[in-house]
Amino acid sequence: MVTGVGTTGYYATPDFMSSRTARGWAKAGLTAVTFAASVPELRAAWATAREGQEPDDGAAPSAVFRSLPARGKAAVLALVAVVSAGSIGSLLVAERAAFRHGQARAASGKRLPHTGPALLYGAVASGLWLLPTPSDTP
Repeated sequence: MVTGVGTTGYYATPDFMSSRTARGWAKAGLTAVTFAASVPELRAAWATAREGQEPDDGAAPSAVFRSLPARGKAAVLALVAVVSAGSIGSLLVAERAAFRHGQARAASGKRLPHTGPALLYGAVASGLWLLPTPSDTP
């Protein structure tokens, strides 16, 4: 539930803080609190992933990566970099669009224009958090 509350607060900050610097610090704090709340779950997921990491043939992914030639390693790292850059770029585009949408709502005279969508984003984040993990389902 911390994720939902943190998401709502994160996207509603423009309605409560006019300073861009203050919003940046508030968002950094909200991100840190949300991440800290998810650390136990991340640790459990990491431990589960490490336990199930050994495939039937016994070759660990790290060993497979080390056995690749330099060209193969470069290709894998390039793919990771491209996927990471695409993910970050998509997030930036989506956040800017959400902010512009809130600014347009403010210009049209809506009261708390960023808070309405922020509540929706928080509800979606909470709903996703409540979904069962694949190991919980039969």
